[in-house]
Amino acid sequence: MGDRILIAGATGSLGRETARALRERGHYVIAMGRDPRRLAALSGVVDEVRVADALRPETLTTVCDGVDRVFSCMGASVIPMPRYGRATFTRLDTPANTHLVNVAVQAKVRKFVYVSVFGAERLPHMDFVQGHERVVEVLRESGLDYGVLRPTGFFQAMLEILTVASRGLMPQFANGTPRTNPIHEADLAEVCADALYDDIRERDVGGPEALTRREIAELAFAAVGKQGRFIPVPVSALKTAGLLMRPISPRVGNLFTFIADILVDDFVAPAYGSRRIADFFAERCRAAPLTTSQG
Repeated sequence: MGDRILIAGATGSLGRETARALRERGHYVIAMGRDPRRLAALSGVVDEVRVADALRPETLTTVCDGVDRVFSCMGASVIPMPRYGRATFTRLDTPANTHLVNVAVQAKVRKFVYVSVFGAERLPHMDFVQGHERVVEVLRESGLDYGVLRPTGFFQAMLEILTVASRGLMPQFANGTPRTNPIHEADLAEVCADALYDDIRERDVGGPEALTRREIAELAFAAVGKQGRFIPVPVSALKTAGLLMRPISPRVGNLFTFIADILVDDFVAPAYGSRRIADFFAERCRAAPLTTSQG
């Protein structure tokens, strides 16, 4: 058996895929989370579960006991919908991961790997970026051996595009020409597993193909079997929506503002993996055909 590795955020799509990757490499995987029911769903994916709420440091006292390495993709949802919560990233991601880093220091773990966000240097004023990069600063000052991954975006976060495409209409910002290369969680998981053992401190990560925003939308239309039409929308409208949403749902408001900024520029990182978004869309439509019948 290899190392004992704690995964914070194991119940999310990236956490689950990273658990699988690490177990396939022969490691003993421990999932940490605050919801026992969601942790129970990881039966067969991880070797052990530990219930703890990283926003309550008193619950973390023993969570790193016997742990060799820690991987964290723990944080608030990036889906800009109120049902996923109101707390901003600086109020959730930063303190939760800081508490875990402090416990890892006390436990003298051998390495801590954290998932931040690509393009942080371009958008340092954004709450989404600050919520992640403040954790990076804590890691740099912790004395721990650490690794930081900055992906452009996950395939899972693209699922809302399928829902919109199923209605036959798609908003288009900045003519749809800026490019990006999101990465499948299973491909990113392999990079995360590597990062727990290699000597690269910080790296940007993207998927194997860089596509324009319009091309991604066209792939979504093809997956749901719609011709589809594009509706030009000024980016300023999305920023205004963000300002209006902040009193109601601060996280959603901040995400709208962040998305408005990344839609007008290329966000392309070094390519990893082999999975393509067209296949991902097609697989999701086969698995949940009702998605294609909305509207």
